[in-house]
Amino acid sequence: LLYTIKFEAWIAGRACVVLMYSPLHPDVFTPTTLLTIYNLRDKDGVSKYYLTCNRWLEDGGEIVRELVACDEKGEPIHTAEREVRSQTEGLTTVALILLLLFSASNVVDVFTVSVVDLGELTKVKIRHDDSGSNSAWHCSHVEVEGGGEEGVVRVFPCQRWLATDEDDGQISRELPPLAPGQTMADLADSSLQLAAQRTTYHVTVYTGDLFGAGTDADVFVQLFGEEDDSGSIQLKSCKSNSINKFERDAKDMFYIECVDMGTVERLKVWTDGSGSGSDWYLEKINIDMPTLGVKRTFPCEEWFGKDTGDGTLERTLYPAPEADENYKRSTTWEIIVHTSDVRHAGTDASVFVNLYGDKGRSGKVVLGEGLKDRDQFFERGSVDSFTPEIPDIGTELVKLQVGHDGKGRGDGWHCAKVIARCLDEEESAVEYTFLCDRWLDKEEEDGQLQVELLPETVTKKSKEGEETNVETTKLKNETYTVRVETGDKFGAGTDANCYISIHGTLGDSGERQLSKSEHMDKFQRNQVDTFTIDCVELGELYKIILREDDSNAGADWYVSNVTITDSQENEAVFLCEQWFSKSKGDKKIKRTLYPKGMSMAEVESAEKGTKKGIALKEVDGEVVNENTEDEPQSEAKPTEIKYLVTIETGPEDDMGTDADAYIILKSGEDEVSEELSLYHTGDEDEFTPGSKEEFEVEWRDIGDITAIVIGHNGVLADEGWFIRTVNVTVPTTGARYTFDCQRWLARDRGDRKLVVEFTPTAVQDFGSLVPHHVTVTTADVEDAGTECDILLKVFGENGASEQITLSSKKGSRFTRAMTADMPIEIPDLGDLTRIRLELADGKNNWLLAKMVIKNLDSEKEYVFETTDWLEKNSTLDVPIKAEDDSAPTGKTPYTITVQTSDLFACGTDANVSIILHGDTGDSGTLELKESENINKFERNSTDTFQFSLLPLGTIRRVRIWHDDSAMSSSWHLAKVTVAGEGQEFVFPCNKWLSSRKDDRNVSRDLICENLPEEEEEEVKEEEEGYEIIVVISNKKDAGTNHDIWVSLEGKDRTSDRFTLANNSGRFFDKNTSEVFFFPSGDVGEITHARIGLAPREGVDPDKDPIRQCHLHQIIVSRRPDSQSECVFTCNHWLSLPGTPKRKSYRKLAVTTTQPFNPDHPARIRSAPPPAKSKAPTLTKYLVDVKTADKFAAGTDANVFITLFGKTADSGKQALVKSDENLFERNETSSFELELTDIGTLTKIKIETDGAGLGASWCLDHVIVTNQGSGEKYTFPCDEWIDKKKGNKELFRILWPEGRKPDTVEEEVEEDDDLVTS
Repeated sequence: LLYTIKFEAWIAGRACVVLMYSPLHPDVFTPTTLLTIYNLRDKDGVSKYYLTCNRWLEDGGEIVRELVACDEKGEPIHTAEREVRSQTEGLTTVALILLLLFSASNVVDVFTVSVVDLGELTKVKIRHDDSGSNSAWHCSHVEVEGGGEEGVVRVFPCQRWLATDEDDGQISRELPPLAPGQTMADLADSSLQLAAQRTTYHVTVYTGDLFGAGTDADVFVQLFGEEDDSGSIQLKSCKSNSINKFERDAKDMFYIECVDMGTVERLKVWTDGSGSGSDWYLEKINIDMPTLGVKRTFPCEEWFGKDTGDGTLERTLYPAPEADENYKRSTTWEIIVHTSDVRHAGTDASVFVNLYGDKGRSGKVVLGEGLKDRDQFFERGSVDSFTPEIPDIGTELVKLQVGHDGKGRGDGWHCAKVIARCLDEEESAVEYTFLCDRWLDKEEEDGQLQVELLPETVTKKSKEGEETNVETTKLKNETYTVRVETGDKFGAGTDANCYISIHGTLGDSGERQLSKSEHMDKFQRNQVDTFTIDCVELGELYKIILREDDSNAGADWYVSNVTITDSQENEAVFLCEQWFSKSKGDKKIKRTLYPKGMSMAEVESAEKGTKKGIALKEVDGEVVNENTEDEPQSEAKPTEIKYLVTIETGPEDDMGTDADAYIILKSGEDEVSEELSLYHTGDEDEFTPGSKEEFEVEWRDIGDITAIVIGHNGVLADEGWFIRTVNVTVPTTGARYTFDCQRWLARDRGDRKLVVEFTPTAVQDFGSLVPHHVTVTTADVEDAGTECDILLKVFGENGASEQITLSSKKGSRFTRAMTADMPIEIPDLGDLTRIRLELADGKNNWLLAKMVIKNLDSEKEYVFETTDWLEKNSTLDVPIKAEDDSAPTGKTPYTITVQTSDLFACGTDANVSIILHGDTGDSGTLELKESENINKFERNSTDTFQFSLLPLGTIRRVRIWHDDSAMSSSWHLAKVTVAGEGQEFVFPCNKWLSSRKDDRNVSRDLICENLPEEEEEEVKEEEEGYEIIVVISNKKDAGTNHDIWVSLEGKDRTSDRFTLANNSGRFFDKNTSEVFFFPSGDVGEITHARIGLAPREGVDPDKDPIRQCHLHQIIVSRRPDSQSECVFTCNHWLSLPGTPKRKSYRKLAVTTTQPFNPDHPARIRSAPPPAKSKAPTLTKYLVDVKTADKFAAGTDANVFITLFGKTADSGKQALVKSDENLFERNETSSFELELTDIGTLTKIKIETDGAGLGASWCLDHVIVTNQGSGEKYTFPCDEWIDKKKGNKELFRILWPEGRKPDTVEEEVEEDDDLVTS
């Protein structure tokens, strides 16, 4: 019979060893069996090796044979004898050790084996098969003598259990050797080096979620790294499921410790097919390698079983590169803990350390975590050693925290000292000794369970054994006095346990319990409790974390403030004024507080620095942390802007993904962003089927987006993702790019790609926004702070912004006396006049002290100050502060008179609201509630309402509406009169506000009929000349600080040279356009243009490294009466005169002649604001709403729409018709809205109130037609608007179908003198 067998070969030079296993069928291989192996990697060609067995794989009880590589004559290539000694300590084992060799207690067992010459030994692997009733074994070390190293004994220390119920539960160990000549007596000096040679591989096995997926069989793995392999390892001792492993939909974690073999490149996994439920469905295996800083995913999604799938019990898995995770590497430290030799010194609690280094801190490292015999540590007088792998914190250890969790019967602990050892870059052992000699016990000394220690001595021992003392910059111990003031409110005191963690620029104190105060009964109403905390000095304090554990009956606690003072009387006050409670306030029992007088920017800077580590240095006799100092500004970093990414996932159940996704933005070949993660900061899931989600990412301005790359790390079959569309909106440039994707990103669908590049299918221009910077200072008054988000609306000479959300950043930005900074983008509003504030969720009031808004383009600042409270469920208008510090503009009384018509049944019982629109802004929504009449808005009645508002100037229009509530809601309004500031404005209406009558609108925009006569401005006759628009390219470094000059050639003559002055270097930035005008006589029909670069006045061109710019095109038109314009395309570099190998000017031919475009962005930006005397006009908008053709797509909810234009917005308009069944499946509902003309539409917001049984609604699209201009806008949707479907929101922001993206023209050769398109 001919058998095909699987084998593994280790190629060592020209020798080869094969191990043949036949545990089930030892009679398969006869004495004549011959294996022939070819070494295909031999550099000299293919080599043939003969391996003859001629032994039964049962003879003498052996089922493992080692075959020696021979030549054609049967002579072994090379063999050697070695003597193996194994010393066992403590217990007797009856397990099989290596080749059925038995060992006894406290004896040295010597074995002689004959093997192929292995060269210099690098490791020994020792294991047993866990058979027998008493298989646990503690191995001291292994010695190997003989072979090629005659007379040399190599020692392989172990000193670990090989047992499933001891230590880490492993029955196999890989042992690295001591250095040649070293013995076990040298182990103490070499233990760290040996530990550094080992790596712990965290193996997580995911069993699939299929019927019968779990297994009772034994599972084995073999890891193959870059340098070596682990050999066969049974996954026996699980860290996550100690009873039932490999159950359906389970995640089982195992630690495999072996000599470092590098990054795992592949793995083999198999089962032995034993047990009644032996079939197994494996989803994937994750391998985390902390010391390498890599986590890899090995997908499987296959059955293991003789009767399932393909019938195999063994598979080889390979990693999915897309799922690789790289992070900061861990390093191996040796922590030696000395427990004192005093009565009751030992502890059963869980002991931890926290190491602070110059590159970071370790966090809590639990000593002995995961070990089955951890209860044997920390006994009286014991010395316990641990070698944890912790994140890289550097090799300069600044301080150490040691403590325990206070759990267990004997939790009190007296620690003598702690020694921490690591290897530096030269592999010298650096040893830090920390003396403790104190109790960590609730009932002893200060009652603390943890303590901070400074190194008493620091020594370094080189590989050669030379030992030196190391001098380091040291901190000092400090005593902090903590005073906690409980508020004077009913029920303010607490009986719960309270804890504090203090954070400074030199580290943190760790969490400490506030246990011993001067009062027996701590934390009572209107009481101040004082505590002392001893720790290493913390530097400048920047935050504290205060919490209570909600224990005992009276757990609620109201804290007024916390004051911390050091021994030098430096004081930091942390204002709170909040409840710690699960039933009061915002229901939080843990809060982060910041010191009074420190801005949020300073806090974030300090926190960022300490996360980098504690790198100490002395400055003027004081120790400071280098990482918290301001970084030198060698060159200004490019300002980052916001990109809003909206991703639509396919609607089918299998089209969503749980994978991590990212986007890369591209602009040509020069500008490419890094991978920008797409995730929500809350708990909501991303990329659910049918969802349309928006993400905000930040990156520098890359100009026009020419492509995006979307990718994710979902390598399993059920992690595929179908993307319908992607939209990228750039607020600062006013561009929105649409990418019609319609494809899978999946391993088992389509082209099996997980990373795909897309180009835009449409681009929409909706008007650019200007970046601004907002600084908010909350007042220093009791209860002034709020944890709510703030809604901000900004008013200026040219209009108002949309409402902007200022995030409270989880309640930290708007606390009492805090100053916070944040960026916003708003339209160019001209000079700002006032702001309107509102609380997002109305939980509590807020008092603003000052808000500063800075225009980052013009560098102009606008200051707003107030002493008025912003109350919940209301708005607050704040005027700009006068430049001469005079009193701010006060409020003015306004009287609104509403006259109801004299028609049958024309009064209303509905709730009526109004907004006044003036030159300086609007009034906000005013509810017309209190009139002199008890019954308001009755037939032929007049109702008067009084309001106190900031001055609005000339009121040009009003918007009035009702909520269509009550049985008699139809209302016929005659007119509205507004009186204020000594003026009276009349707004005739004479129309129904009704969902049943007339045009069925419940909202009306009314225009003032008696605007005051205003002086007509003298109209100057426009000067004749040429308007030139310069467009700079989107290439990297395309902009310039210098001037550009242009000369025009016509059929009649050539113009003078026009200098396009770069005012203060503000113009000619990358991807910008600017407009210039020059008085000039007519040159006739223009044929060519010469254009070049000239040094700007006051700038030395020899000292300016930027001597060029890249020009895209110029556009020239004759003003004032020309109806066309000439386009000159360049797409070349312009250089200053004298630049080597560069031309100082270009001669361009006319590329094309086109109609004059008044809407060019440069012309819009440079146009003067519209005259305020221009009266608004009313326009009718036809709104067609198409419901999708899907099951249950219609809705019974109330629907509202807001139209946004370039000059204004429509406000929230109800889409109602009482006598029609609206928004039914596959039906179009039409509405006519009479509104103030809002200009070109940019977007719409459509929403429902979610009311009614059939509130779910699937909207197909909306078409809005301006009936005055005939412009029609289509807003596609095809999405659910529902709390349970799609993106689970009751609104959608819809954008009109955009234009096709511009194509990129090819550039002509650089040395052409005449450039044409």
